[in-house]
Amino acid sequence: MSRYLRIALLWLYVATAVLTAGLLISLRVFGINKFQAAPTDMRKVENGVNNAFCQSLTLNPSDPFEAYSFDGEPVVDPNKFEKFNTSYSMFLTGDTYEYWGFYFLKGSKAVVVSSGDADISVFIIKGNSNLQAWIDSRGKCNGCYLISHPTSPVFTYTLNVSQSDDYYLLYYSTSRYILPVNSNVYITRTLYDVSSATSNCSYRPDGKPCSFDMSLKPQMNVVYHNGGNGTHDSIDMWTVCKSRVWMYVIVFALIPALMASGVTFLLWKYCKDERSQELQALVSEDSLPHNKF
Repeated sequence: MSRYLRIALLWLYVATAVLTAGLLISLRVFGINKFQAAPTDMRKVENGVNNAFCQSLTLNPSDPFEAYSFDGEPVVDPNKFEKFNTSYSMFLTGDTYEYWGFYFLKGSKAVVVSSGDADISVFIIKGNSNLQAWIDSRGKCNGCYLISHPTSPVFTYTLNVSQSDDYYLLYYSTSRYILPVNSNVYITRTLYDVSSATSNCSYRPDGKPCSFDMSLKPQMNVVYHNGGNGTHDSIDMWTVCKSRVWMYVIVFALIPALMASGVTFLLWKYCKDERSQELQALVSEDSLPHNKF
């Protein structure tokens, strides 16, 4: 293989790797990221944001909310609580389910009161991966839920949150008939201490979205808090990351180009073409003295 071909392949591989990595990061970070939240949820924005590649982060929800930025990890205030009550009514039939999600910080408490039929069970699930495991197996999974219990006649469960995470309230029916079920949830949630926030923003419908300049420090965090005076049981949240162009250029253009240039120099200097090596060998043989007989 000639030096020219080796160098051409090197730059082709580098360009392919850079474009692939850049595209994957762009799809994961940049653009509009949509997710759902529950009333009074307070949590960090973790998806669709990267401190290195985001110059600013804009949040735009369907309900009123407050947002805060922190230079470090936000701390839960164990002495500050917010109470919120909600109820759900639904009809379920054979092999159907419905669920609602909440994000609870450590120290929160939720009391769930369910009433329905013996063929309808309520599941309390912790974590997105466990929820997906339950959906894939219809509850036939080991350790994917905290509790399971029929809703008949009335079932009450108190969830004491020892670890901040997503928690899901799921109802599942195995009956052939359409059956009603009612659920009441009484929440006492802890909140982050916002006294150490570096900036804050309040949003009201039809108002200006909240936007925060992102620091290069990986410790910086943005937290949103949905108020309890919203109009929806499930709140749509949109975040938009504005790209930090110069960082993108350095990581996916300048650094790969410098590294490829260095390897190109080494290939040019030390990898000789096969034809050149053969000619050098012939010249060496011709220069040797010949024995005469």
